[in-house]
Amino acid sequence: MSKNSENLVTLTRKEVLEILAETKELVGYDMRKANLVKVDFSGCNLQKANLSYANLKDASFRDADLRGTSLWSANLEGADFTGANLEDADLDYSKLRGAILYRANIRRATLPTELISREDIMASVQTGCKVGVKRV
Repeated sequence: MSKNSENLVTLTRKEVLEILAETKELVGYDMRKANLVKVDFSGCNLQKANLSYANLKDASFRDADLRGTSLWSANLEGADFTGANLEDADLDYSKLRGAILYRANIRRATLPTELISREDIMASVQTGCKVGVKRV
């Protein structure tokens, strides 16, 4: 198992859970296309990790460091990013419906604004409402 992207070793759900049992450090790991539904990444350091195409539905990223992380085309429906640092992260083409971005740092993040309006995303950052869910 290697975190070196040249070796193109993509971690499985089982491997990710084993690493999380020991440490909160997942810097630079390749988890492309992994099924990580409901995994708790709270407080983890995921800088420059590759989570593109991963299924992260209902995962928790509370207070996680995701600077420079690729979440390109990932399923982030219902994910909780409260207090997360998403600076320079790539969320383009990701599914954000139902996600919570309360007080998340989204500075210079690439957002899926073709799919979800910037206003919806900013409302979640400011109020903690779910992205793309109609407010009454």
